[in-house]
Amino acid sequence: MKLSRRQFNHAIGAVAAIAACSRQSFGFTENSIKLGLNTWSLRALSQEEAIPVIIQTMKQARLQECQLLFTHVEPAKFNPVFPAGIFNPPKSSPTPQQLEEQKATAAALTEWRLSVPMSYFEDIRSTFERQGLRIKSYSNRFGSSEAEIDRLFLMAKTLGADSIVTRLPAASTSMVAAAADKHRMIVSLQVSDLDEVKKQLAVSQYFRMDPDIGDLTKAKINAVQFVETNYTSMSAFDLKDAMPGGPSVPFGEGEARIKAVLQFFKNKQVPITAYVDCDYAGTGRSPEEVVKCAAYARSIIGQA
Repeated sequence: MKLSRRQFNHAIGAVAAIAACSRQSFGFTENSIKLGLNTWSLRALSQEEAIPVIIQTMKQARLQECQLLFTHVEPAKFNPVFPAGIFNPPKSSPTPQQLEEQKATAAALTEWRLSVPMSYFEDIRSTFERQGLRIKSYSNRFGSSEAEIDRLFLMAKTLGADSIVTRLPAASTSMVAAAADKHRMIVSLQVSDLDEVKKQLAVSQYFRMDPDIGDLTKAKINAVQFVETNYTSMSAFDLKDAMPGGPSVPFGEGEARIKAVLQFFKNKQVPITAYVDCDYAGTGRSPEEVVKCAAYARSIIGQA
């Protein structure tokens, strides 16, 4: 069937309207900064208790999207938070017995990842979506095999995420790049070694940066200059305030120059998500602190 010019224009308009509605369903505005929650802000919550608190916090802080931390998804037995574990690494070298235990735990986690039904992740996604919220990104650690890496992409997709955030070891770069190309999914690289990350960016069209401006500040890197130089390679960034060479601090009390960074993106009209990441002393399971941080960021970009 041949369409008239009027029918063709009408069809194009309808498609555009549908796309706009899809974006707006999660509060997305073209050429704007979106604020989201990095659930690292609630890092002390175990998997058993996390999801309801995260949802409550997002609603209180008026944040419709989140970057979901893997410890809030994977069973708590694989990710002990206290007194030791990934958030409180031991200060001394592990004993041979502890090394064996770590290997056994890693093997059990791999088995869980390869066998857990996708319905588990579908249920998590549905729990968020019923509240009008979205898991936009999944923050995870990759495994060492192609099968496990592929499975993690499927998990992220099933959660509804459009990207995976990770600190990617150089040895895993090629396998993760192949999986990203296969799944056509963004991998947002956390920045610790900038030279290494830049090498990794060249490996896949789906690789981007997800810097933390607080961590940059702690490393005595000027966050404003960093984003001005690298923003075209960024998919998102974490909002955190900190002191140069020092600790994280409440938003507005440090030197990460949150205001200048947000205003840069606002002026550039770059569609990007800024994830609220408050990890200063006293946070970890505090929705109230997340609400304060989100309100501070919102006041800067003019979202009342």
